[in-house]
Amino acid sequence: MQSRRLPLYVLLGGVAGVLIGLFSPLLAALVAPVGDIYIRLMEVVVLPYLISSLILGLGQLAPETARKLFRKSWAIYLALWAMTFTVLLFAALTVPLVRQAAVIDFSSALSAPDASASSLIDLLVPDNLFQALSNNYIPSIVLMGLIFGIAVQQSKKPTELLEMLSVVRQACIRIWEWIVLLAPIGVCALFANSFSSMDPEGYAAMSIYIVVVVSSALLISLWILPMMLTAFLPMKYWELMSELKEAFLIAVVTSLSVASLPMIQRATQNMAQKYCKAEKESEQREIIQTTLSISYPLAQIGNFFILVFLLYASFYFFIPLTGWHLMELPIVTLLSGIGSPTSSIGAVTFMASWLKMPAETTNLYVETMAITRYVQVLASVAAFAFVTILVTFTFYGQLRFNIRRFVATIVVAGICLSAISSLARLGGTHIQLHSETNYLEMGLPEEVQALSDENLVSRLGKVSQESEKDTTGAPTGSETHNVLGRIQSNGVLRVGINPNVMPFTYENNRGRLVGYDVELMYRFAQSMSVEIVFVPYNWQSLIKNLSNYEFDIAIGGIYITNERLETITVSDPYYENPLALIVRTDQINDFASREKINSIENLTIAVFDDPVLIPTAKRSFPTAKIKVLPNYDNLADEAEVDAAIWTLEQARAWAISHEGYSTAVPRNIATRFLFAYLMPPDAPGLSDYLNYWMRLQKDNGVLADMTKRWIDPAATDSTR
Repeated sequence: MQSRRLPLYVLLGGVAGVLIGLFSPLLAALVAPVGDIYIRLMEVVVLPYLISSLILGLGQLAPETARKLFRKSWAIYLALWAMTFTVLLFAALTVPLVRQAAVIDFSSALSAPDASASSLIDLLVPDNLFQALSNNYIPSIVLMGLIFGIAVQQSKKPTELLEMLSVVRQACIRIWEWIVLLAPIGVCALFANSFSSMDPEGYAAMSIYIVVVVSSALLISLWILPMMLTAFLPMKYWELMSELKEAFLIAVVTSLSVASLPMIQRATQNMAQKYCKAEKESEQREIIQTTLSISYPLAQIGNFFILVFLLYASFYFFIPLTGWHLMELPIVTLLSGIGSPTSSIGAVTFMASWLKMPAETTNLYVETMAITRYVQVLASVAAFAFVTILVTFTFYGQLRFNIRRFVATIVVAGICLSAISSLARLGGTHIQLHSETNYLEMGLPEEVQALSDENLVSRLGKVSQESEKDTTGAPTGSETHNVLGRIQSNGVLRVGINPNVMPFTYENNRGRLVGYDVELMYRFAQSMSVEIVFVPYNWQSLIKNLSNYEFDIAIGGIYITNERLETITVSDPYYENPLALIVRTDQINDFASREKINSIENLTIAVFDDPVLIPTAKRSFPTAKIKVLPNYDNLADEAEVDAAIWTLEQARAWAISHEGYSTAVPRNIATRFLFAYLMPPDAPGLSDYLNYWMRLQKDNGVLADMTKRWIDPAATDSTR
């Protein structure tokens, strides 16, 4: 594969992945492991490269040269980082920060505030280096690499060690060159897996992030850093860019910033020979080479854009960041971003874990990196050149300050950053983010919806009459055990449904029955080659309806109870959830524990007319006034209600779909619910068939895909 065509192949791989994900979920599942392998290969050599580069870059210097270089370069690195994080600050302003999580699990120890000033010390200074290595603590590894490099520098030069580290570093670079050739295949697999299981609205949201990163990176690499150089050097912008064009081109084509180092060294030597007079040409070459070697890990500013990504990811996954996290984020980003472009993947993994984001965060970064990688590499190459050229000219005292260029750089950069911020905010007002998933807008997958385009809630009354006709002459007494036989004989599966149980069975804004249980029943009916008929029920008469064989299976996020186990047939449980409360977001801390809830004066708890939830509410909150509602459709209009009781996932789905509400899981409430499907008495054949069929769906990944789509599409911070 020719490296100059690699960006085109990566683009084609991404397009192919999108098409596979949209039109062939089975093929997407088959290629998913390829994406995982690609990510692991990209990460596996990060730490060896990072350690060898830092120790080698510092260790090979003479102490006197190192001290002089430090005096000449420390301010340049600070200026580079300051300019970069100023741009990142403007980029970060395009992200609406999440102030409150969709779910606060007060019952989990993990939900306790654990971000403090001391947590940053734990990240920086490890008490066990091997533990830091095994846990991928990038900041600790960087700091220890710097310390070891300085220690080696102060010792008698261990030539064998430095040569070995040089070999390790070159081997890491060579491995990355091989892996980069696999990028089209890896990107194809990653895109296929994601587009087959995630809401396209999420990608629309992350497209804003991509636009912001691409625009900001191009601004800093093609304008801010080159123009800042010309403000301090006796040369013009186009002269500088002419010297660096080969370095930029090779980096973008290969997506490896390390490939640009020889070109930057040659360009710096050309400019130094023209403007800097050195007594010893060999010394000048050593200064340039050493500065460039050190700048590679320390000036890898393209990696710093992970700060913007993590802020967008917090909004994407609806995870709020604490004040301590926001203050520590630039420092941790700076230390985590040191290394190579690929080390940003490990940095995202580490920082996502630190910020308690889901494991999918790294995959999301790699997917967006298929586009942003090229401009991130471009920014890093500009930074290498900025540091190397400026340090060299400073070392030989050849700086010439031009205030007109300096002011022009700042003014144009400010205008461009304002335009980027305005453009991103304009786009954000028109795209519903994945973190704001509205269950009322969701529908069944197309292949499932195609099984019946008539599952409208308005038809339930008609369906009920049809089902009554179907049950005429239904067997009673001892003959009722062959429910499965009747389904197979009549070719109709009658499903009892309550269309008010989000996200399991409910009516969306288009008047259709949707949800986890609805989709599952469609798939179950298809597996038996029978039609499906929905029959409405209310909670108080559910047991009676089943005992009278009015339908074959009851769905709707139904809980297992002793009474139900004793009187009717119950499937194996398919989900488990704790008790939760729907509350107004600004009052969520008042519902942190049973004690705090029971101390609220004139407390009113809403509960819909469910034979399980009503006694649970009375038992859990004995001092509260219990208000029974037919359902929670108009809960927001109940001004006197302080909270509504439900299970976690049902409450979360409702809260996400209604502005101003969140879900609380209080401490000291041990109530948990098992979800199952209910069938008439003496229906073991149907029960056994359903249980076996569900185990098959679990094994082939269908249930996991449905869970991700319906029960946990926003990947909230709830602990299960």
